[in-house]
Amino acid sequence: MAVGSFGVEVVTPERSLLSGEATSVVLRTSTGWLTVLDGHTPLIGEVVPCEVRVEQENGVVHLAVHGGFVEVNTSPGAAEGLSEGDGPLPGLSTKVTLLAGIAELADEVDAERAERAKAEAQARLSERTAAAHRSGATDADAPGTSEDLEVRAATEELERAELRLSVSSTRTG
Repeated sequence: MAVGSFGVEVVTPERSLLSGEATSVVLRTSTGWLTVLDGHTPLIGEVVPCEVRVEQENGVVHLAVHGGFVEVNTSPGAAEGLSEGDGPLPGLSTKVTLLAGIAELADEVDAERAERAKAEAQARLSERTAAAHRSGATDADAPGTSEDLEVRAATEELERAELRLSVSSTRTG
């Protein structure tokens, strides 16, 4: 175990994406960017869509995370039982747990699918924006209308696709 290492686990409802040792975790919460190092102050926070970087002794793991929660636990033995390879990580007292509804490792992102999703979202957004301009509506005129909700949904789809593409560009292989 390297000096300054701690336990990290990234979990979605479907599976555990990452479980092991890290030297830092960088992610964005609802209050801003956060870098977690060994011995970090305990916290629980909301993770907003972002690229998460998990630095390990042998390289960096990049993930596209579309929201969730992070917990930094520094109680004695917090990382006990967190396994990597052949067994638990003994002696680690800091553990970062990231619970994400949707997350992908960079190597698992389907870039072609993300490009198609981006193009479709851009087309929907352009169509909705043009329709709003034709009707003379502005964002301030009718927030919460179906038109406004469709623009927001298309914008979120575009942001998800762009995040996936950004993370896929960090592939190591």
